[in-house]
Amino acid sequence: MEFKINTLEFEKLLNRVMPIIPTRSPMPILEHFLLSIKDNMLSVFATDMQISLETSMNITSSQDINVLVPAKLLHDTIKTLPDTDIKISSDKNHKLMVTTDTGVFKISYLDPADFPHMPPFQELYHFTIDGEKLRNALETTSFAASKEEARVSMTGVLLELKTNEIRFVSTDGHRLVKLSYLNFENSIEKKIIIPGRAVSVVLKLLENRDIRVSFNDAQIRMEIGNNVFISRLIEDQYPNYESVIPLENDNILEASKEDLIKVLRRISLFTSTQTKQVKFAITKDILTLSAENIDLGSEANEKILCEYIGTPMEIAFNSSYISDVISNIHTDKVRFKLNNPTRACILEPVVKAENEDVLMLVMPMRLNV
Repeated sequence: MEFKINTLEFEKLLNRVMPIIPTRSPMPILEHFLLSIKDNMLSVFATDMQISLETSMNITSSQDINVLVPAKLLHDTIKTLPDTDIKISSDKNHKLMVTTDTGVFKISYLDPADFPHMPPFQELYHFTIDGEKLRNALETTSFAASKEEARVSMTGVLLELKTNEIRFVSTDGHRLVKLSYLNFENSIEKKIIIPGRAVSVVLKLLENRDIRVSFNDAQIRMEIGNNVFISRLIEDQYPNYESVIPLENDNILEASKEDLIKVLRRISLFTSTQTKQVKFAITKDILTLSAENIDLGSEANEKILCEYIGTPMEIAFNSSYISDVISNIHTDKVRFKLNNPTRACILEPVVKAENEDVLMLVMPMRLNV
């Protein structure tokens, strides 16, 4: 085997696949890239037995080959080289040689015969979605997925297909995000849960082009340009999220997103390290945010202008949860829909994108905790 490749182009290829490589694995073989050349197409493949990714590019090669190369060593070697063309070749001693104008780097490779692969993928359903829409949906929802492994279903993002609609939902029990694309060409009625780690990998691959998504009851597959991504699904029952969305939140608060973020950033410095509680005192045109840290003897309050229709109210939130939610609402103004200080609060953009519906929910904290 022998071919030439630009270091920056090769690094881009390896960068896409590197997140799949497990940092620690009971199967050391999974810490390798599978490098394949067939018909002048270089492919790099990696799997951790839950997620797999293959990415490819055109090259000119003297022969076809399949070898397993230590992923971290190859990746680190290539990324430290300057922008230049290099020659990659193999010898009879199972060495992959990276040759530059000034040096040669030899890396031992393995035969791929024992390299495990994901189970064969069998397509049952498929749909097509714009890459930027998919990116927006996954970025908007994934932050609210649970980090607790005991709640397996909630560690992923629910993808729910309805007739002419596609929904993305995440929740950790403290907050919930639901994003829907309406008038979405679809006739499938199906729910699947995409693991959180799979979502983070996909987000690095998405482009502004149509993405073909296919799935069955156990796996999901995405074709993204020259990348083929496959992941196991979370085979568990997702919570009935619709049952926790309140229907009678008639007190309406609207305020500047930028003002809220800036004030929350300052007020959060004064919250208790245990509760992170920040209090919202709401009147007709003034929202006062306050916090107190009894242990340090510190407190703060700050006012911002708002528009409010409803009964004056005091309600408390975890500063991290409310800040995350507001940060992920992509609009200049944020609308809060409230019922009372103990009921879930709904947040949404004041101006919504066409055929897009975003709803976020945050559970309040008991005042004076």
